[in-house]
Amino acid sequence: MAGNDTKALVLGGGGVAGIAWETGILAGLADAGIDVTHPDLVVGTSAGATVAAQVTGSKSLTILYEDQINGTGAPEPAIHDVDPVALMAEVREILGSGDEPQVIRQRIGAMSLAQDRVPEAERRAIIEARLPDHAWPAQNLAITAIDAESGDFVVLTNESDVKLVDAVAASCSIPRVWPAVTIGGRRLFDGGMRSGTNADVAKDYGKVLVLDVIGLPETRDVEPVAAPLFTIKPDEASEAGMKNLLDPNSRAICARAGYEQAQNIAAEVKAFWL
Repeated sequence: MAGNDTKALVLGGGGVAGIAWETGILAGLADAGIDVTHPDLVVGTSAGATVAAQVTGSKSLTILYEDQINGTGAPEPAIHDVDPVALMAEVREILGSGDEPQVIRQRIGAMSLAQDRVPEAERRAIIEARLPDHAWPAQNLAITAIDAESGDFVVLTNESDVKLVDAVAASCSIPRVWPAVTIGGRRLFDGGMRSGTNADVAKDYGKVLVLDVIGLPETRDVEPVAAPLFTIKPDEASEAGMKNLLDPNSRAICARAGYEQAQNIAAEVKAFWL
């Protein structure tokens, strides 16, 4: 239950590079004596949904970090037929259009539904291999997504009657890159198309720690978070490795950069978190 003495960890979107950086941040903080992965709520959006499901699972942060460094985790397919820079520019333009939030999400949802670059089953297999556990964790975990047709914002939990793999796959469904996921007759896609972090899912918690990879514009219905908020964004060294967020070859660079960044800010995070 939320309250003044509760804490939430919010993990934002950012492709495979973002997964690596967030894993590096969390591992670096833990090795500096501040493990933030056991709060009262973990919120995951897009890439952050993957990290949220991983760190609340059975694999240790050390192993998850080593997987990013050594390439020993699940294989990540290289993408050569999508220009991620042009795609993000188009998404940012729609998000900044001034349209009503529902309309914005419907416009991006139409991009997601226009064509499946790969079959849903193929993408699901990638997510399934990526997650160490396929059952919802005992921890309070919230995964964000959007109904591609209606534009409705959806928060999936262990009470949603949705498999964890499907929830993460939906949140990681990038328009024109990975297909929207069919759940209960609806097709759900990337929750980052409302907010890169959806930190307001944790608005009723006492302290909120946010990892924000790409700082996407937010639709106007994103609520402010009144609680004490500490946001970690990539520093210069981390950003240097994020030229292509979808490039699996960036994982080791981004993970190491995140780890080093975490070591540098650990005292600040500790003062906030504890």
